[in-house]
Amino acid sequence: MKLVLSWVGGATAVLGLIGTLSGWFHTFDSHRTQRTEVKTQLAVAQGQTQQGQYQAAVHTYRDILKDDPLDSAALDGQLDAAMLWVEDFQVLGDDNKQATAAAGPLLDEIMPILVAGLARSKGSRAADVQAHLGWAHWLNWHVAEREYGAAAEQNLRAALQLDNTNVYANAMLGNWILQNRGNFSEAIGHLNTAVATGKARPLVRRMQIGGLLNDEVPGARAELVKAVNDMRKTGEALDDEEKNRVRAFCYSTSTSHQSELTESLSAVPKDDAWKTFQWLDDNREDRMDPLADDFIYANLLEVSGDRAGALERFRALQQNPKTKLFSFKDQVDDSVKRLSKS
Repeated sequence: MKLVLSWVGGATAVLGLIGTLSGWFHTFDSHRTQRTEVKTQLAVAQGQTQQGQYQAAVHTYRDILKDDPLDSAALDGQLDAAMLWVEDFQVLGDDNKQATAAAGPLLDEIMPILVAGLARSKGSRAADVQAHLGWAHWLNWHVAEREYGAAAEQNLRAALQLDNTNVYANAMLGNWILQNRGNFSEAIGHLNTAVATGKARPLVRRMQIGGLLNDEVPGARAELVKAVNDMRKTGEALDDEEKNRVRAFCYSTSTSHQSELTESLSAVPKDDAWKTFQWLDDNREDRMDPLADDFIYANLLEVSGDRAGALERFRALQQNPKTKLFSFKDQVDDSVKRLSKS
């Protein structure tokens, strides 16, 4: 009887051990399954971010964080997606009123993520986040029309205090200053600093070109030509619509814009000036009449100091009967008279 009881006791211990091991393996398997699901969700969110589906990515990361609020990969990924969303912020609407109304709820999703991200970030990363928070405030003012004040500028300048060469803070502040008609020289300085970092180049160019286009401040056209000349030389892309806008702004053949044309043509060396002018027109199906190009080139020759070459070009234009169809006819005549006296 004693032997039987011992066997029963031993069997009970073994069964208990098996139960414990079974529970442990079940817990381990559940944890492994959960981690696999999280990895899958992270991969989905990363794919959404890469495809520009920033709101969807933010929501996918949010689902992960519901189960584990401290998941560092999800927190960082969500913050990155929110910053990219700010950079490429777009709203749809049939008119400005609808677009304005649609912007508010989207910014309400973005801002808390940026605020929380700033609280846990340090150094250059904190500067990145603070700059994007500043731009989100600018969008909340300029697009959503829900706030007014210095929040945007304060955050952008605070980002520069953390990292004075930060690409986002410099590019965004430079654009902000131009849009708000602030100090032109300061704005150009920030934009040039952003370009010099070599980082986030597409964003930097959008901020640079977007801020300078249609800015009538003296020097804006020259800075714009310098920017697109640099883009041409480094092989950076500029879509046809933007090329057309730059060309129309910087190279008007209207007599009333002669000083602006001179500014544009003298911004960079002669050879670069002509190559960039042609680059801005390289994909147009409705290319400008060659006579208009000849007029631009004649002005370029004069601006660069080749008065004899300019006079020859202007005379050729003057003798062409088609010139009378253009708005620059009188300017051609004036140029011939002026250059003939020298």
